[in-house]
Amino acid sequence: MQKKILNKKWIVAVSGGPDSMALLDMCRENHVDIIVAHVNYHKRKTANRDEKCVRDYCTKYKIELKVIHPKQKGKDNFQAWARDVRYAFFFKCCDEFVADGILVAHHQDDCIETYLLQKQRKSIPDTYGIAESLIMQGYKLVRPLLKMSKQECIDYCNNHHVQYQIDESNLTDTYSRNKIRHQVVEKLTKQERKEILQEVKNLNTQKHEQTKIINKFSKSSILDCTKVKELDEELRLLIIRQWLKNNKQEEHKKSRDFIRQLDKMICSTKNYEIPLRNTTLYKSYQICEIVGNEDKDYCFILQSMQCIKNSYFKISYKGDRKDAVSVTEEDFPITIRNVNPKDKIKLRLGSKNIHRWFIDRKIPLKDRKTWPVVLNSKNEVILVPGIGCNVEHYTIKPSFFVIKY
Repeated sequence: MQKKILNKKWIVAVSGGPDSMALLDMCRENHVDIIVAHVNYHKRKTANRDEKCVRDYCTKYKIELKVIHPKQKGKDNFQAWARDVRYAFFFKCCDEFVADGILVAHHQDDCIETYLLQKQRKSIPDTYGIAESLIMQGYKLVRPLLKMSKQECIDYCNNHHVQYQIDESNLTDTYSRNKIRHQVVEKLTKQERKEILQEVKNLNTQKHEQTKIINKFSKSSILDCTKVKELDEELRLLIIRQWLKNNKQEEHKKSRDFIRQLDKMICSTKNYEIPLRNTTLYKSYQICEIVGNEDKDYCFILQSMQCIKNSYFKISYKGDRKDAVSVTEEDFPITIRNVNPKDKIKLRLGSKNIHRWFIDRKIPLKDRKTWPVVLNSKNEVILVPGIGCNVEHYTIKPSFFVIKY
């Protein structure tokens, strides 16, 4: 029994089969503090027999047992329903007994079956095969028997005189997993089994390294296209999907084709503005960022000089030269608003469209929408904070500073 299981309290999921009964007996032999949880779906005529097997063991060794008898409503997929029901029950038991987690008797055969099903379905799972431990809905789930085969679980029960029952439904080929079990896994040689398990281990090692890279790029709200596009395509697609998910965008659930379109955009040198659900994805100068679609229009009118502060800018009597402007009484009222497409500013060599100025300065698309400009009473742009002022309003002693947020 693993050290991390000892000296803690656990809910043990016990069906009555040889694997779960072996796990239960190992816990008892090692004096692990346990509460047994059993689910009787009454799906088979022998379901009560399985429950009795578990009850008898718990009664003999004075182990607390919790049992439920759920009934399925409707005609939904039984396997999916049963899984949801039993884990909800295990979580409830964890809360009731203030347990450290749940012990489940998945074994080596289950791991191989799961991996072969993953290959068959060409899926890209979080873990190939079965993870030894994980957090599920905030509860710790541990599988101590993954190094034991199904036959080794049976041998353990026989050698230790532990009663167990066989689920007859597992003997048929009704489910895909049963077909894999009977037609493939049970016929594997020791060497073939070893090779598959090594393949699973190698893939999970690669997956772990891959996950570190994905997390490195996707955890930030900003995606650096320059670095991402240097990676191979498959990894880029995974990063984009995870990045969307981390930014709470439902688009991460969309088709692979949609994610590929975003990948082409990221690898392009062009700037893009792509509407998403309630947000917009901006790609500007090799940086991608998702920004909300809230109303960005604003306008403040100053009849006289005053220090103000809001979500877009602040006015101050001190600051950097790039935020400075000099005004006279004739310039009032002064307007401060977000930039318009036709706004221009007078420079030494003529007027320049401010959006062109943004492009030259490589200002991200998302920032351009809220960037403030300062206009005088003649509706002339006299300052673009952070960039510069109108040539006629430049002095070494500016009147005030407008600082963009």
